[in-house]
Amino acid sequence: MTPVRTVGFVAVLAASLAVAGPAAWAHGEKPHANVEKAVPKPAPAPEVGSSSEPLPIAVGGPFALVDQTGQPATDKDFLGRYMLIFFGYANCPGICPTALKAMADAIDALGEDGRQVAPILITVDPEHDKPETLAPAVAKLHPRFTGLTGTPEQLAAAAAAYGVTSQPAGRSWNGVDMFQHGPFVYLMGPDGKLLTLFPPIIDGPAMAATVRGYLG
Repeated sequence: MTPVRTVGFVAVLAASLAVAGPAAWAHGEKPHANVEKAVPKPAPAPEVGSSSEPLPIAVGGPFALVDQTGQPATDKDFLGRYMLIFFGYANCPGICPTALKAMADAIDALGEDGRQVAPILITVDPEHDKPETLAPAVAKLHPRFTGLTGTPEQLAAAAAAYGVTSQPAGRSWNGVDMFQHGPFVYLMGPDGKLLTLFPPIIDGPAMAATVRGYLG
């Protein structure tokens, strides 16, 4: 199995886990030991690069939020481009830095093709992730990174559309509020339909190889 097809299989398996129930192990929590018994057999991996058909999973939908510049941002603003979407938060001490770095590295690895892809962080911590705090955080990730925030109600609606759940998980040793949240990176097509999922442990070049297979 080639690396790209392996990523495709992992992505489909991740999608099955997401459908089966919350897989929020973003801060070191592992899926339940018996999860394999409850997860249906994953669908065959898509032929990455031979088709841009969305996965047969109801994930994604409209959102109305605010970007790091304070301007309104909706899903319609990104139509026509691919999106790499991750739900996390700027001060996350867990899996967020790994997933967000992979997204940024993937954009760079894609070269000029990376301009077709919008890397997006949607916060699960609206209390701390205001536009003025998101702006420097996403700027450190990549010049083309977009950070989205909003009211708790707006963010809850966006998270629900992607099957993401989050909840407070105490504080870190240095007093930073922590949240348990979904760990996957979503690749959405130009029509806003889900193409595949990436686990947070994937690296940038591997992510880029799979994304490239979907680019027109």
